Amino acid sequence: MILLVILGYIVIGILEIVPLVKQKQSRELVCYSVLFTIAFTLSILLTLGIKIPSPVQPLQKLVESVIGTQS
Repeated sequence: MILLVILGYIVIGILEIVPLVKQKQSRELVCYSVLFTIAFTLSILLTLGIKIPSPVQPLQKLVESVIGTQS
């Protein structure tokens, strides 16, 4: 299964990154590469059965601290 994930990301990477390099879009390439690497890492961890913590609680606390709680 892990080989399928790696193969899928290789195919997607080639299809998406090559045009960015050819068009010399360096900012887009850097942004895409960072997000692509994060997604790839999370996919591999999930494939290996490692539980990824949900970001909902920290985001909820952040939003509540910004807008304040309404009681």
